[in-house]
Amino acid sequence: MNKRTVMLFKALGCSWRLKILEHLSKGTMCICELDDLYSIDKTTLSRHVKALVDTGLVKENRNGTRKELSIADRRVLEILELAKSITDVSSQQLE
Repeated sequence: MNKRTVMLFKALGCSWRLKILEHLSKGTMCICELDDLYSIDKTTLSRHVKALVDTGLVKENRNGTRKELSIADRRVLEILELAKSITDVSSQQLE
């Protein structure tokens, strides 16, 4: 597996980043809007966003003073849905 693939899965291994992706799946958001949704430090939020941008999962666009974020490649949402279905099946098998 190449290094970028490992970085992608590492980025997806954080619950905060998954929450960010979930919100961005609904459309473009300003980082300030994400800040209003979460009770984490702005620096921490920025670090998580940077990790998603660095792996190519999220893209940033400046609109004046606003930093707008959006999903860079919608296929990541398919990966998340597949992971959810795998864990749902695994949970049912354990019951």
